[in-house]
Amino acid sequence: MKKDQKSEVVAKIKQDLDSSEAIFVVTQNKMTVAETEDLRKRLREAESSYFVCKNTLARIAVTGTSYECVLSQLTGQSAFVFTKNLTGSAKVVQEYASKSDGKVTVVCGGYSGKLLSAAEIKTLSQLPSMDELRAKIIAVIQTPAQRIATLSQAPASQIARVLKAYSEK
Repeated sequence: MKKDQKSEVVAKIKQDLDSSEAIFVVTQNKMTVAETEDLRKRLREAESSYFVCKNTLARIAVTGTSYECVLSQLTGQSAFVFTKNLTGSAKVVQEYASKSDGKVTVVCGGYSGKLLSAAEIKTLSQLPSMDELRAKIIAVIQTPAQRIATLSQAPASQIARVLKAYSEK
């Protein structure tokens, strides 16, 4: 790879780092192109991207950013997951890693300048997504209103039954 190509890769990584809420570092071993594309597709659906690059270039790009905490973990064949959806991406990565028979391993992550361990990422993957949390909040808010509506209709239905029974006599 020529020097100008390397600087383009470093610039792309820095751009992705700047636009990400968090990053995950994963190692990949003997993944086929089809498996890599499948992982990329799943991550795109979770507002994330998957990028494989040389560790040397990754170290250069990460140095001086809020994700510098992951520097020591860049060993082996590493890849970055840049994400704007922390829990959704953690679910995708964790699920893929558990089903990949060791081809993908979650190493660590970075969030707000802090290093996330693989165990913390696993915990994140078990949290509900924002959409699930919103649905739960709406359900909690709607439940009392539904009960009030049911109770307010109950006397009317009882009166209707009494009137119907009285008219039949």
